[in-house]
Amino acid sequence: MNRVVALRGESAASPEVPAEVRIDPSRLPAELKARHAVRFPGLDANSHQDFARGFKAWLAADWQKPEALAQRERALAMRGFPPGETPLDYASAFKVLMEDPVYAARMRLQWSIHDLMWDRAMRAFHGDADAYLRAMEATDHSGPGSLTLRPDLEIPNYARHEIHRQPGGFVGDPFAGWVYHYALSLAHYGGHNDHDEVFFHIAQSHPVPADNVVARILDIGCGPGQSTTAFKQRFPRAEVWGLDVGGPMVRYAHHRAVKLGIDVHFTQDLAEATPFPDAHFDIVNDYIVFHETNLDAMRKIVKEVYRILRPGGVFGHLDAFTAGHPTRRPPNDLQGKAMLWNIYRNNYEPFYLDYSELDFPSVLREAGFQVDLDGPPVLWNGRPRTVATKPV
Repeated sequence: MNRVVALRGESAASPEVPAEVRIDPSRLPAELKARHAVRFPGLDANSHQDFARGFKAWLAADWQKPEALAQRERALAMRGFPPGETPLDYASAFKVLMEDPVYAARMRLQWSIHDLMWDRAMRAFHGDADAYLRAMEATDHSGPGSLTLRPDLEIPNYARHEIHRQPGGFVGDPFAGWVYHYALSLAHYGGHNDHDEVFFHIAQSHPVPADNVVARILDIGCGPGQSTTAFKQRFPRAEVWGLDVGGPMVRYAHHRAVKLGIDVHFTQDLAEATPFPDAHFDIVNDYIVFHETNLDAMRKIVKEVYRILRPGGVFGHLDAFTAGHPTRRPPNDLQGKAMLWNIYRNNYEPFYLDYSELDFPSVLREAGFQVDLDGPPVLWNGRPRTVATKPV
């Protein structure tokens, strides 16, 4: 076992507690599977999400079949749009493709099943609202770990959107954390995340500082806390924090962590204005956070991460590749441009295009980071993360 030693501050636990626990996310032991299993209490809700998962998986696979791609090319050619580069913008490309009734029908199916996924989770939790509110009230002030809610926090406009079409978004529904966790785990990841496997991958593959000191970790945009608890399970002796602008997200995250018996701390705060002192953390992690914020917030968050990381600390960034990344190939054909517009417009990702066209590696360098664009890959999808290190 590679034992990363936490040396600083009160997080150095007794020697009997291992400094690092290596877990193979693809072969989780039965005990971890049992603890992290996600199932609605009723058969109906589980059956609905199982249907949504299967339908989404079929549609995604069928979408990329050679015959489906060829059909779209034939439909475009018949209207005078040959394969290859197009001068049309994203919106116009999508409009052209939507004139093909087959493409339009696939779009309707895609978003109808996505909305059904959210609807069934919403019904499950809102249908028994009193019970779930009591459950969170019972853990709000209990441990392990802690919860900080800031009811007077001014929520920025960028966080008020119903991202991913989730009704109420991350801040407007008291059950946002429950709905997000259950809907995505049971219907979106296609069987890859029934027991938090995706988030074990994220935590287990995250790089550590060169001096191997890991005493404090911050997970920004933590949502329902799946990656936060996964970091604590890898580094039991570290002090681990999850931060999110959504109060309902961190409230559920804390409730879930208490039920798991995992000692982590959650706080409702802005990633661009955290409550932490300078040079406080050894590791900061983010997973698909930046494309949900506007350009101003993106730059502010990077500067804030630099401030709270100690010299030698590492920031692991995992999101879509942007301009400035050598592997990014901006779409220049109709189908590629239409796909990006579909994400932006129909998945309610209002800043996705801004983020994808931002030279994010340069933003990291301008903040002072040393940047590695080929960091340790996340084994779940093989995508390398960007690793930004604060110079010593």
